[in-house]
Amino acid sequence: MSKDEFQLIQNLVSKAPETIGLIIKVNHEQKLAVNANKAFRSASLIKLAILNDVLDSHFDLDKEVHVRRDKLVGGAGVLQLLSERIFQLKDLLALMISVSDNSATNLVIDLIGMDHVNQYLSKMGFYKTRLNRYLMDTNALENGKDNYTTPAESQRLLEMAIANHPMTKTWFLNQQFRYKLPGDFDETGNGIQVYNKTGEGYQIDHDVAEFVYGNKVISIALLTFGSRSRMNTIRLFNDVGKLGADFLSR
Repeated sequence: MSKDEFQLIQNLVSKAPETIGLIIKVNHEQKLAVNANKAFRSASLIKLAILNDVLDSHFDLDKEVHVRRDKLVGGAGVLQLLSERIFQLKDLLALMISVSDNSATNLVIDLIGMDHVNQYLSKMGFYKTRLNRYLMDTNALENGKDNYTTPAESQRLLEMAIANHPMTKTWFLNQQFRYKLPGDFDETGNGIQVYNKTGEGYQIDHDVAEFVYGNKVISIALLTFGSRSRMNTIRLFNDVGKLGADFLSR
């Protein structure tokens, strides 16, 4: 990307009224960072931490997990719509990433434990990403407990999962929430592969993505909080993502 393109992105970010954290790498080399180490409420980006812990810790991915109705929660996902059944751990991970399934995530947390995730994060040098509550746990939120991450750490978590565990590439490639960073070019047939994970909540919108085209890779983590107009916030994601895609396809 050219200096003018990075300046354009910086201008977009500086004019936005919400709090923004951004980090951009081109071919794995950092090119732009704004509040890259600032902690944000993570929303569903915390699922990247859980995923890496399970895979790096070599849990048995064929382990069977009984999905009971009393363990299901609302929000994103499909398990809440299905009858009780048994899933393998790897299927819960696939649902956790591809459809951001909150129930699947909580079942995985039950299996491995919050402490295990946080100990893994500390061991791996993630100092601000923390799992402090279950997904959709409003009581914990009301008591001041939330999950956190940063642009730099969430980007690293995505990079680690893709690089170290090839099975996850299909999950990210088929991730269903693709209206943020890839929103302006996804499904246009331009040949760019998008591996991404989003997060959202009240006044929260995040997207962490790798765009791959041939031998070129651009990695973007864009985290926001305090949006006054969600339409304008999504437009910011679209504009930043489109600039990255235009660079790749040149």
